[in-house]
Amino acid sequence: MQHSRLSMRVFRCGTFAMAFLTLAAAMFGCAAAHAGAVDLSIKQADFPGDDAVILKWEQYWTIKTDGTVQRRDHKWVKLFNVRPIDRYGDPRLAFVNEQEELIIHKAQTTTADGTVLPVPDYSFNIAAPDEIVGWPEYAAWRDQIVSFSGIEADCVLELDYEVVTPAGVLPWLEGDVRLNDEYPIVERLVSVTVPTEGPFHYQIDRDPGAQFGKTSTVVGWGPATTYAWKMQDLAGARAEHHAPVWQMQCPRLRFTTCADLETWERATAGRVNQAGAGNGTIKEFAEATVEGEPDAAERVRLLAKKIHDSFNFVSDAKAMHGLSCRPAADVLQANYGNRLESAALLLAAVRSLGIDASAMVGVPSAAWDKSDEVVPIASGIDAVVVADVEDGPMYVHPQHGVFMNPGSWGRHWLIGRDAAGSLVTNYIHARGEKKPSDLQIAGKITIDKDGKASGDMRIRATGAFYVPKRLETAGAQKSQVTGTVGHVLSGLDVTSHSVAKLSEKVFKATASVASADALETYGGRHMLKLGDGPAFLGSIPLPLGASERRSDVWIGGRLNEQVDLLIELPEEWQAVIVPESLEPITGRWGRAVQTVEIDGKNVHFHREITIDRERVSAAEFAGLREAVNKLKATRSLVLAVGK
Repeated sequence: MQHSRLSMRVFRCGTFAMAFLTLAAAMFGCAAAHAGAVDLSIKQADFPGDDAVILKWEQYWTIKTDGTVQRRDHKWVKLFNVRPIDRYGDPRLAFVNEQEELIIHKAQTTTADGTVLPVPDYSFNIAAPDEIVGWPEYAAWRDQIVSFSGIEADCVLELDYEVVTPAGVLPWLEGDVRLNDEYPIVERLVSVTVPTEGPFHYQIDRDPGAQFGKTSTVVGWGPATTYAWKMQDLAGARAEHHAPVWQMQCPRLRFTTCADLETWERATAGRVNQAGAGNGTIKEFAEATVEGEPDAAERVRLLAKKIHDSFNFVSDAKAMHGLSCRPAADVLQANYGNRLESAALLLAAVRSLGIDASAMVGVPSAAWDKSDEVVPIASGIDAVVVADVEDGPMYVHPQHGVFMNPGSWGRHWLIGRDAAGSLVTNYIHARGEKKPSDLQIAGKITIDKDGKASGDMRIRATGAFYVPKRLETAGAQKSQVTGTVGHVLSGLDVTSHSVAKLSEKVFKATASVASADALETYGGRHMLKLGDGPAFLGSIPLPLGASERRSDVWIGGRLNEQVDLLIELPEEWQAVIVPESLEPITGRWGRAVQTVEIDGKNVHFHREITIDRERVSAAEFAGLREAVNKLKATRSLVLAVGK
């Protein structure tokens, strides 16, 4: 059946599919994959609490000797209710029109009574991908929308489609495959077929007990080897707020036909270095931006700021298809581009001013590590410019600006070449990753006989509790001080402040605070509220709302907060209600404690909380959540004073 208006072919089973299914049968002793091999009778009682279950999910990749890539995805999903309809009822299949071929082998619904409803012709519709719509360079991208019919409780949606990418588009075959899903999976198959004589590397992380098979055969385009992983009964893992990215916590398969890191670096950083050649237009742009600034480092900063402020960054992975990187002059004229092209533009501009510079490729540490057996997956990379200035190498991200190590663009590997041309891999630490982040707040507050409060506070912060590049203006510094004080004292204004030190290592400031009027009264007593709980919640928020959690909580690094306040009362006044003291609360996550002591007319308030892990398991987080909520409770924060 031909659907010319959709630029796709629809058929039940082809030679290519049968070849894979024969290989699968040989490796695992199972029948060829088809709907009859899937158990459609599974009930929600088998998966209590889940809205859907993936009965079977098969994914196949192949790369021919000429570089043609074929990717096939076949999935059966049973919906127990209509809540997952947005994800499964109207899936979008992305492909590049007039370059790639999208083939839908099967799209149908099996209703609860067994009726089979193929997706009708009018329910296949083409749309532009939301992520890159409007940019001419990516105008060929299409989303094939498949709108299933007959969706009801206990229906099964089956979708089998294939994308064929012609030779010369992709530099190699690669994949970064999550093996589990938000919903449980009964059966899972991943298969990769490559030329037998070519390179192939793979790595499986957090192996879910996959059964591995390897088969060699001769197909129409030559000797081929198929690697396959079969899994069963994979538990669902729903995404939760503040959880680590799936690459850090889910079973994962990575594979590539890229030979080694040297080859990878030449094809990625090499493209940026080549595209980063200047011309008269680039030089004119750069000179107009720096306006005669003599200092090389400042010229680089001005160029980075200009590109940050005016360039349109297209960050979606689709824009990286085939490692596309246009010449810098074309990118400047268009004023938009992907993650490689923005770096190429910055690189060309820096070079045009006579500053030696080169490109390095940045890879998130969650996606790749230097010790990995495979090279990074190209779709998730970034590029930065390394400028050689008087004070040494200057690292600049075209979107995030100049960064240090540790710095705001941390948890990335940088891969490139040194001055001698040798391959180098440098790790950029995040602030608070290498050393614990500390926040110390101390001060003295005096309440006069009219009920007004005033005093001075001292703040010292390190690591993740501040970002130096965001505190370059007086207004930003004031906001930092005001926000920190506000987490410790409610109802008092910062009347003045001064910054004693601001460096990459530490931020120190003092603040004078005062209440505009007398403190609020209740029952004839003046009330001083000591903030809203741990001050670190302003910088490192926690998902405190949900009482139940399945996934880990990402903290990002070890941290410690200490608050010490001396509250002085007028003569003959006393503390009638004091914040509750909490005995030390400990767990594998760390420790929390709060003490309140009264010494005559002085009230000493001390609060300390330490989190010793960069990620806290769901079970451990329950204890941390309880401790934080106790510190946030009104009874832990209110001081009532009077005669």
